[in-house]
Amino acid sequence: MISILLEDKNIATFEKALQDMAKKCQSILVLSCADNHFAKEQIDPILKQITIPIIGGVFPAIVYHDKQYEEGTILVGLQTPLDVTILENISQERDYATFVEKQVGRLDPKTESMFLFFDATSTYIDTIIQALFTNYGLTLNYMGGSAGNKDFLPCPTLFSNQGLLEDCALIATTTARSTVGVKHGWEAINETRYHITKAKGKVIYELDYQPALEVYRKALKESYDLTIDETNLFATSSSFPLGIKRLSGAIVVRVPNETNKEGTLICTGEVYENSYVQILHANNQQLIDAAQQASLSTKTVHYAKSFNLYIGCLARLFVMQDEFPQELNAIYQQDELLVGALSLGEIANNQDHYLELYNSTAVFAKIEDD
Repeated sequence: MISILLEDKNIATFEKALQDMAKKCQSILVLSCADNHFAKEQIDPILKQITIPIIGGVFPAIVYHDKQYEEGTILVGLQTPLDVTILENISQERDYATFVEKQVGRLDPKTESMFLFFDATSTYIDTIIQALFTNYGLTLNYMGGSAGNKDFLPCPTLFSNQGLLEDCALIATTTARSTVGVKHGWEAINETRYHITKAKGKVIYELDYQPALEVYRKALKESYDLTIDETNLFATSSSFPLGIKRLSGAIVVRVPNETNKEGTLICTGEVYENSYVQILHANNQQLIDAAQQASLSTKTVHYAKSFNLYIGCLARLFVMQDEFPQELNAIYQQDELLVGALSLGEIANNQDHYLELYNSTAVFAKIEDD
């Protein structure tokens, strides 16, 4: 395994580092910052000339060791091959259980782990994740995130041998073993549960048969004297996300990041009619402790050679601000490589739990690489 942090956005430097790594490794993971503003017409020729598998994405920020960067790129050269499938046009409505089964096919019996990277602005991310779990179940570990920029605007965000991709999913399987920890730290502000009475995809139209934004706004005004409009929704909802309780008792977080004239709440992950949500909150220490717990849950497993992958959330950075480095300090071990990204949606399971798309959650994976 080889890792390189490129602290600037120079394309020539990126090209040389990628080419050098391709000569020494079996596959490459690329984590890059949106503020690099890599142009597709410049990057595509570079990616297409690489003959070993490439996966990765463009994110609001990346993490190398115990530091966060909003400009630059991380390259991780793996000695384990990846088998990569690209799903295109994933905002198109279709039977995804059948589609995923056909596109991905039967896995190598020795498969242990799956990397998943999605375009965050695509529509059916959660549906595809459920289809993957339906087809492949708890026989392997899953880890990854949704790529994109701080403005949630559509653009090419996924690195592949075909170039920078938009509205796609990258699915990469490997025989490398892994162990995964997942924690978020959020708690409900009270016992009130809101019925999602109208929703489709990522959009909540109604809570308790009323416009969703109106219900959310009223609740935060009454409990915290907060005033919400379209200009400060994401800044507020980052600290007060929605929680969906699963049958297992686990709470899956959804962050509303947009609204519209109809008073909807547009989330960074799919939601479902007739489910119930609560409004969540946490202090910074609760979030930091949760990330540390996620990392510590992987410490009981030891591989001869490995690296750590952290997929955090942009919303956690918005909440913690200057204290966010404390989360990185809590999960970083000086004798181990830590790479990661702040995503617009985190993806994981750990062979004991259902595969999920999360928001404002810390995912920590220890990944074998000989």
